Amino acid sequence: MLLLTLLDNFYSYSPQKIVDENYLSRALLQLISQKTKEYEVEFEYVGLHQPGNRPMIAMKGKDEKFVKNYLIHEFGTIYEFESLQPGQIVRGRFRDPETVNFGLFIDCGIEKPEKDALYPLFEMRAQLCSNHKVSKRQLVNAYGFFENMPMYFEITHVDRDNSKAECRLAKKSLDMIQMWISDGFEMLFSSGEPRKRIKKAIKFTKHYPDYIIIERMGFLETVVYLKQGTSAPGILADIGPHLKNTQFSMFRPQNIVELYQSKNSKN
Repeated sequence: MLLLTLLDNFYSYSPQKIVDENYLSRALLQLISQKTKEYEVEFEYVGLHQPGNRPMIAMKGKDEKFVKNYLIHEFGTIYEFESLQPGQIVRGRFRDPETVNFGLFIDCGIEKPEKDALYPLFEMRAQLCSNHKVSKRQLVNAYGFFENMPMYFEITHVDRDNSKAECRLAKKSLDMIQMWISDGFEMLFSSGEPRKRIKKAIKFTKHYPDYIIIERMGFLETVVYLKQGTSAPGILADIGPHLKNTQFSMFRPQNIVELYQSKNSKN
C-alpha cells in the first residue's frame, strides 16, 4: 500500500469557511477512480494533512506505483524544502494575488519549513508581456489569475541558507496560456466547488448553448470555455447568484491587447 498527500486542498468560500470533508472526500475518490479506471488499484481516503488541509489517499493494487506518479502529475504533492532543486517542475497554486506588488506567491506544497515559492514580477513580465513595464495587478487582471488557480511551475532558485525559493511558469503552462490567446475565446474560471455544481448552474440558467466545454483545472477549480461572441461577464451575472460560495475570475483576449498597449504603469 502506498500513501500520497495531494497538493490540491479542501477549502470553502462559505461565510463560515466550513469545509464539508465528508462530501469532498467522496467526490475526490470518485474523481480519482474515474481517472484511473483502466488500472488495478483501490483507493481509500485517510484524512487531511496539515498544514494545508491536503487530502491523503492510500492506494493498493498491481498498478499502485504508476497511479501514484500519475496522481502527482495531475494533482501535485508536497515536498520537503531540502529536496527542491533548480529546474524541478512542480504543480503549484496561486496564493491571494493581491498580497504583494513584487510578484505572486505560489503554494508548491513546500514543507520543513513551510514556504511558498515567489514568482517574481520580473519573471512575470518576461513570460507574459515581453518585458513591458506593467504592474503585477495589470498582469493578474489581464490573465485572470485567481487564488488557488493551479499551474505548473519551474523552480528557478533555491536559497537554502534563508529557506527561500523562486519559480516561473513551466513550459506546459505557458503553452496552455498561449493557446488561450490564440483561440480567442472568453473563459470563465471558478474556484470553491466541484465541476458538477458549475455544470448544474449553467444548465439551470439555460446557458448550455453558450459554452464549448467545462474542464477541471484542479479538484475545486474549473474553467468554462465560451463560444465565440459569448461574454464571460454576462454568463457570470446569470450563474453567480446560484453559486454563492464560489469565487470567479475570467480570461478575455481583449485584456491582453490592452495590456500590451498600457504605458507608464507603476510597479
